[in-house]
Amino acid sequence: MEILRKLKTQARSLSSRSLETPYFKFVFRSFLVLFVCTSIGCSSLIVKTSLPLFEDQADVMKTESDPELARLAIPAQLKMLEGFLQSEPDNLDLQRLLAEGFCSYSFAFLEDVDQERASKWYLRGKNYALSTLQSLTGDPEFSKGDLKIWERNLKKLDSTALPALYWLTQCWGGWLTMNLHNPFAFADISRIEPALKQVLVLDSSFYYAGAHRGLGVFYGSRTKVLGGNPEKAKANFDKSLSITERKFLINSFLFAKTYAVQNQDRDLFERLLNEIVEAPDDLLPEERLANEIAKLKAKALLDSMDDLF
Repeated sequence: MEILRKLKTQARSLSSRSLETPYFKFVFRSFLVLFVCTSIGCSSLIVKTSLPLFEDQADVMKTESDPELARLAIPAQLKMLEGFLQSEPDNLDLQRLLAEGFCSYSFAFLEDVDQERASKWYLRGKNYALSTLQSLTGDPEFSKGDLKIWERNLKKLDSTALPALYWLTQCWGGWLTMNLHNPFAFADISRIEPALKQVLVLDSSFYYAGAHRGLGVFYGSRTKVLGGNPEKAKANFDKSLSITERKFLINSFLFAKTYAVQNQDRDLFERLLNEIVEAPDDLLPEERLANEIAKLKAKALLDSMDDLF
């Protein structure tokens, strides 16, 4: 405790301005928590009292305007969360944060440059989300069995399972996209649709109409021969844009990348991507980072337009 007192005294000697920055507060508090953990062992109490800190930092990161800063900072935060989860492996809040973190990072920073790593990160996120659902249902075989059993298990889920179920669909869907050459992965595609539909049942607006966005990708990224459905894809993307008032730009980006390309609608492709590029920076302040990522991806996709049409 004497060491902690000295650390606090030294911190106060720093400029008051630096102490007021959210990032400094996060780093300093995290250091104190980690110091206590290594000194006396991480108890459940310490982990639980630290959760609001992690939630706040995740929210702060979502408002970040510099994608490169986020790219460098997020992996260390994820490893810190995994360290805490090792101390309390049944903590569902930590599992949820890790599922969201690994999935979002893979989409934002990995899948366009390193598909092998992206696949691994999506799989880690999927496993955390699935572990949460297994704990909530008390069924370690929750995802096993044939499609009918899977659909029956999904219908048992209530709103407490919504975040884990949503991130399961996103991580799993991302992983499948990276592994369509694998026949075992390809066979799992049929499990994504009922999971997304269950998210719709629980809350169609969750995470910026995430289930509608996911179904749009599911139906819009494949030909009819391979199970695609352009009518359903467009209906779901239109719904996602309506629910979010076109403010969450990832919806528009995926609309262009999947449906517009698959159906060779160049006009829609250009309109959606130019709308993203020209969107104001403060369109959705609480999701500034996601929108900045959408802008970078939109510019890159526009540059490849002549190869796609």
